[in-house]
Amino acid sequence: MPDSFNFPWHVVCSSGLYVLDLIFPKRCVSCGRLGKYICQQCLAKIEFTVHPICPVCSRLSIGGITHPRCQTACGIDGMFALARYRGPLKDAIHLIKYKFISDIAVTLCDIFLEHYPDTLPRFDIYTPVPLHKKREKERGFNQSFLFAEILGKKLNIPVETFLEKTRSTIPQVKLSLTERKKNLRGAFNCFNKNMIKGRVIGLIDDVATTRSTIIECAKVLKRNGAGKVWGLVLAHG
Repeated sequence: MPDSFNFPWHVVCSSGLYVLDLIFPKRCVSCGRLGKYICQQCLAKIEFTVHPICPVCSRLSIGGITHPRCQTACGIDGMFALARYRGPLKDAIHLIKYKFISDIAVTLCDIFLEHYPDTLPRFDIYTPVPLHKKREKERGFNQSFLFAEILGKKLNIPVETFLEKTRSTIPQVKLSLTERKKNLRGAFNCFNKNMIKGRVIGLIDDVATTRSTIIECAKVLKRNGAGKVWGLVLAHG
């Protein structure tokens, strides 16, 4: 019987990936250039966050922390957003969500980690913003869970699902501030509550256009005992 443990499987896997790259070469999501999902020229076009803002009032904030005057007992503690939801980053997220090219997520997570601030809290656990089960069934996956899983593996931070979206909602961008709050009220439920108590949680989403969803999810987690909740998003509006 051959010794399968000594067989160089890593060589086979690497060769397989190399062959796949030859058959299906990576192209830049924005300009179509061969080689990478986001080429150097298009990477330079991404509008990375230079001046973080308070997730509640949108004014400048050191490190993205929620201003003391904006903070409530069950409010979000801060947010880090990689870049504006425009150009190559928007193209990449769109391909993941609607063309199901999920391996682009690894590239985006690598870029995210290159800009990951040292000032962020030490997270105990990551959890994704949930999709409604109907939407997740249509898409086949939750892109926020995909990002959480990749980041968790790279940073050795466990990933757990604590939230579920119990009803479908209207897209937030079409609503006023008052309508957004009403639209999301009671839309999320929390489970695995015993794992939340006192934890510092990184709440992961792909896009926070109005931030209403991530603020509401943070509120649900805090009400169920989370110590701190920070939003970690790839793109903001």
